[in-house]
Amino acid sequence: MRAKYGVSTVCYLEKDNKVLFLKFDKKWGQVFCAPGGKMNEGESPLECIVREFGEETGLTLLNPVLKGYSHWNWQNQEYGIIFFYTAADYTGELRESVEGKLSWIEKDHISELKQFDMNTKLSDLIFEDGIFEGNFLLNEDDTVKEYKLTKFNNGGKC
Repeated sequence: MRAKYGVSTVCYLEKDNKVLFLKFDKKWGQVFCAPGGKMNEGESPLECIVREFGEETGLTLLNPVLKGYSHWNWQNQEYGIIFFYTAADYTGELRESVEGKLSWIEKDHISELKQFDMNTKLSDLIFEDGIFEGNFLLNEDDTVKEYKLTKFNNGGKC
């Protein structure tokens, strides 16, 4: 069963023009997603992404940068927010994930991946300058029914 409200984070780690993705084995229909997860009580989004990324990959992110956030609403019954980060530096050794298979994907091929429908709508903004805000209304099958994306440049000004 879905949570009535959830806060989560993901981070797109870049290395040699590639981005680390996780392909879920069992849940979420075997889609690709940047590693991350749900925030614990009392945890900041930054603390969450460092912890979750480490749990899923074995890597410790260094200096993750907030690139945007997105509100989602599923059938007016459940809603949440996702904070999107990027990073270029890390320590540690990549290890197998219990969630699925980790792969370095060429940046030019990200649009070809089977991703969450919401992520396909905003993935171009992840690597652009500035930050973004998304608002998504999702159908029963998690596809996007309606959405609005706002990109901010110049320190949050439109």
